[in-house]
Amino acid sequence: FWLKPLMAGRILPALIWLRCSTSAAAALPSSTSGCGGGLPWEQLCSDRGVCRSGHCECEGARAGPTCNEPAPPLNESCPRLPHRAGVPLRADDVRPDEIGIVMAIGDSMTAGYNLEPPFLKEHMGWAFSSGGEPDAFSLATLLRSYNPLLVGAAMGMRTPETRVGKIGTLCGPEEYHVCGLNAAVNGARAGWLHAQADWLEERLGALRPQWEDDWKLVTIWTGFGDIAFGPKNFTDNQNQTSPVPTKVAVVERELDALLARLHARFPRLLVNIVALPEETDFNATIAGVCKVTKFAGWLLGIHFTDMQLWPARVAEYNRMLAQLVRRWQQRACSPKSCSMQVALRFTLAKASLTTAELDPMDCFHPNRRMSEALALGIWNEMLEGPPRGSKDPWALHWTRPAACVEEWHRFTAPDPIEAGPWAPALKTAELVV
Repeated sequence: FWLKPLMAGRILPALIWLRCSTSAAAALPSSTSGCGGGLPWEQLCSDRGVCRSGHCECEGARAGPTCNEPAPPLNESCPRLPHRAGVPLRADDVRPDEIGIVMAIGDSMTAGYNLEPPFLKEHMGWAFSSGGEPDAFSLATLLRSYNPLLVGAAMGMRTPETRVGKIGTLCGPEEYHVCGLNAAVNGARAGWLHAQADWLEERLGALRPQWEDDWKLVTIWTGFGDIAFGPKNFTDNQNQTSPVPTKVAVVERELDALLARLHARFPRLLVNIVALPEETDFNATIAGVCKVTKFAGWLLGIHFTDMQLWPARVAEYNRMLAQLVRRWQQRACSPKSCSMQVALRFTLAKASLTTAELDPMDCFHPNRRMSEALALGIWNEMLEGPPRGSKDPWALHWTRPAACVEEWHRFTAPDPIEAGPWAPALKTAELVV
């Protein structure tokens, strides 16, 4: 409520517009003559590409003369892919085009909060994991290129209910059409995700009566809520003006229980777990307009943990995720049975993120540019595994296009310790299986 008077006026929108334009433009090389008419203040290539020899070279998720359109569906740009006979019986034999249901679990990052204007909304229809709008670029739209009957894509946007320090509200019946099978809740901690799994199971029964027979993809992105706001179990009368990040062991225990729940109750399941970005400029959250936003939130009782603790805790969470995923790869997929495959996705782990990739209101959530890059990176990892062969394999390769599904492709789930960017530090770590 505190932002409505400001948003209704002209000051805050103007500041946000100025910040958006300057930060995004700063991330791109300068243009040559020919792109956009040459006006010095004009957004070259829609801030989604670079101008080379008078033509826009678009990011992989964008297309069009000025990069203002989403990349065309893969069924239009890729060779025709023949269907395989029968349904795969093992998770390690599933080709991505054989996925019939798309789902998401997480917090405001997964829900698409502040992805683009209007702000203070969850833009679920454009969220990286399950956004299904016609102009979206997401895992859901990439999957839908091959399977037009895909179930679970989200559409449109909604206003989240935020209750400071309390478990957020799952999508209700009046907004089922918006959420699809995106169960993300604003402010969620790892311990809140069990309720999201229950919600997904209930919704699956309503949307797809024979859902157990379909291969399902769930993408989980969590951790920032625990790092930025602390654990879930504090009470109203406890002093929370200086919270501390949730302990790594607590988050690991909650995620381990979540995966056990998914394994027991969701047959034929593929799981993406997204590693957290370690190279984010966290100082951006207190810069310019974002400092005002953060202060206003503090007045409402939204207290952040000490930001100086964030980089180390993000790194600790990621190391824990690598250990956790490896354990579940060994538990859920053996030569005898493989009903669930778990993969850790490294797209953002070592990417250098700045204000050009964050929303201009709180400098905390991914903007649409970053959301599309995340979808693109995870998709290519699903098909081809972690990046290899480039000078800086762990950077975000903005201009790389989405890979076409080939007959030999399978949902990749490499050992996260052997394949990830932390391999030297983790290879000798003791594992508990």
